[in-house]
Amino acid sequence: MPIFAQNDFEKHNFSMNAGYAYKATDQHPQQFVNMFENEDHANLMKHGYEFEFDYDYRFHRLFSVGLKASMFGSVHGFDVTTIGVDGKEKEVYYSDDMNIFYVGPTFKVQLPTIANHWDIWARATAGYLNMRNTDKAAASATYSGDCFGWGLGLGVDYSISRYIGVGASFGLLGGTVSTLKMGEDEFDITGEDESLHRFNINLGLRIRL
Repeated sequence: MPIFAQNDFEKHNFSMNAGYAYKATDQHPQQFVNMFENEDHANLMKHGYEFEFDYDYRFHRLFSVGLKASMFGSVHGFDVTTIGVDGKEKEVYYSDDMNIFYVGPTFKVQLPTIANHWDIWARATAGYLNMRNTDKAAASATYSGDCFGWGLGLGVDYSISRYIGVGASFGLLGGTVSTLKMGEDEFDITGEDESLHRFNINLGLRIRL
């Protein structure tokens, strides 16, 4: 019976989450013209949405290994009044669209279930981060960059049934881009590195099989 009890749990856990993310950076490379020149716009670009997916293989009642994939998105724009060639004022819309993608393996520690319904856990991850930012100024430009990423997360899940649950989590995901690409061109931005560190709060669905 003790041996059976140690192995009487679902081994596959799928988590699908959505929520709010805050990108914690005050510095941008000069290639990101709108954020580099407009502090108010840059501050609004820190706020975004997040979608993430986690798969955990629970090889022990307390430990799991798995995979994380997530996406951060932020879009904001503003109008600028300029003087045209005809001497008349006109408004031009400037905007930024930033997306950050992450994928990497994970290790999860899960405390013993409380009252048959509540699970408290912590997850660590390290993997690949990719950033793409499209800004519209005098002309549109899309820059991308890659880097090593890492993350930590804490969460609590509530089991509705043996196989279905809901959960909430708080996480930190970070990385720093030091080289930007635009088409065939590369730009070394060492000293003006674009920090991809962000905090997120998510709610989501849990499926255990």
